[in-house]
Amino acid sequence: MQKLQLWNRVVRLNLGRMKENSKFLQRVLLSGLMLLTSPQALFAQAAQPYGRMPDSSLSAGAVIPLEHPVYAFLEKLSAFLPEYALDLHVLPLSREQAQQILAAAKTKNFALSAADRALLQQYLAEFTDPKIGAAAHAGAERHFLRYEEANAQIFSDLFVNQQFEFRRGEATTRTSRLAVGETGTAGIARTRGGVKMRAALSPRLLAAVEVSNILERGVNDTAEVLTPGAGAPFVLSGKSAFREKVIAYARLRLPWFDLEIGRNELSWNLSPLTQLTLARENQPFDLIKLDRRWRKFRFTFFHANLRAAQRKFYAAHRLEIMPLPRLFVGIGESVIYGKRGAEFEYLNPLMLYHAAEHLLGDRDNNTLTIDFTFFPFYGAKFYGEIFVDDVSFEFPLGTYWGNKLAYLGGFYWAQPFGWRSGELRLEYARIDPFVYTHDDSINIYEQDREGLGGRFGPNADRWTLHAAFQPHRDLRFVSQLSVQRKGRGDLFQPHRPEDGFSKGFLRGTTINSTFWQFEVEDQVRRDIYVKLEFAWERRRNAGFVKNAVITPRRAAFVLRADF
Repeated sequence: MQKLQLWNRVVRLNLGRMKENSKFLQRVLLSGLMLLTSPQALFAQAAQPYGRMPDSSLSAGAVIPLEHPVYAFLEKLSAFLPEYALDLHVLPLSREQAQQILAAAKTKNFALSAADRALLQQYLAEFTDPKIGAAAHAGAERHFLRYEEANAQIFSDLFVNQQFEFRRGEATTRTSRLAVGETGTAGIARTRGGVKMRAALSPRLLAAVEVSNILERGVNDTAEVLTPGAGAPFVLSGKSAFREKVIAYARLRLPWFDLEIGRNELSWNLSPLTQLTLARENQPFDLIKLDRRWRKFRFTFFHANLRAAQRKFYAAHRLEIMPLPRLFVGIGESVIYGKRGAEFEYLNPLMLYHAAEHLLGDRDNNTLTIDFTFFPFYGAKFYGEIFVDDVSFEFPLGTYWGNKLAYLGGFYWAQPFGWRSGELRLEYARIDPFVYTHDDSINIYEQDREGLGGRFGPNADRWTLHAAFQPHRDLRFVSQLSVQRKGRGDLFQPHRPEDGFSKGFLRGTTINSTFWQFEVEDQVRRDIYVKLEFAWERRRNAGFVKNAVITPRRAAFVLRADF
């Protein structure tokens, strides 16, 4: 009982912090709890949404952290299970969704390598929790603490991540800003440790908390960053820097949809390499989220509070449908606005944001995304996306600066040429000049001076070839080659009259980079991983100085454990 009381105090502490940042979330939470406890919600007999496991087999807790290695494996499985592609375009994925994809792969008749079959068994065991009162099954995930009552199940784990990184060829700063001519050698040590808890507190209420602290040494910081909008926060202590990461949320499993309230990670993407709308590297958001998965379509909505100097919000919704058995089409809107409280029009999940922006005075930053995923044959997929920041059909789409567009296209092939242990991906991405920018600084597509979408733009494009090899359940090799061009401009530089009528894609001197990276990771023991990373880059016209060439190199050793 003392452990349960401690859990309650931790949850209350994090909800209190969320209340300070976003008061509107408190009102939504109260409404959700009232709905949860109403007789209609408790006794509704609506059909289970597609992809939802029966309540008797709930996985305690809710979603899988974005850094979990299971996502790469699920990406490979989904190439043979197109009907589950809907689950992987809005992340993080719930444990039960992952469990269902894994179970489907076990029952479907398609060939997997011996390594993939062993990995399938490991992940199935990890994402299948024992029932209340039952002993853990063979191969089950290990936990530091397991606590149960009649209608509650709580799991607690400790985790640690130790990284040693060595860089040569450029000066190392936290913001990775390079001045031409800066070279040298730097060693960086990062130690991250924390605790995470996940719980099923009733047949309908799930919750999770993760708290970690990162100790970093070797980066040349001169001042702490704690002011919202000035960058990701960290605290200096001597030669060390400390950063925190906190995730705390609850999910209400209603008959019509899943309602999530709290602080969590979020990414919208067709590819793990490039995300035009919401990058995986983003800080967690304080948000409310609705999600519903049917057999042939899925709807997702969220409204988030962004960390900024003034009040700033991000709202988005996405509808994805499957018109043909191997074709998926998605359409979504997002809007960034601030300097005022949360707008009811943007809190409405079904509202057309383009119209709402006009109703509210045409002062916000509204965007549109259209994408597709097509499976030409089992084991492969084509995908493409258009991100529309602004568009005017009265002017040329390709040259007018006000048509701010970004594009993504790619091909992924699991088991290429019959190579069962391999994966290949070829991808091209382009971000036009002035994408993500806005005349009003509060509406820039960023949080804490970090872009929310594509991290290499605007005014840039990139080709990437990615290959992976899994010869054994515990051993994985990954290699990636990228060729990138970057022109002047960033998301903090809006269009000015002197820039002219044309968008001027890659006009003038461009930074031309060739980047190669290699990784090898070994699971030396269950949930204990060792990884080596090597990276090399040749950067021509560095700092936009003609013919200036630098060759940054990087090596890293990573040890991570969960127990």
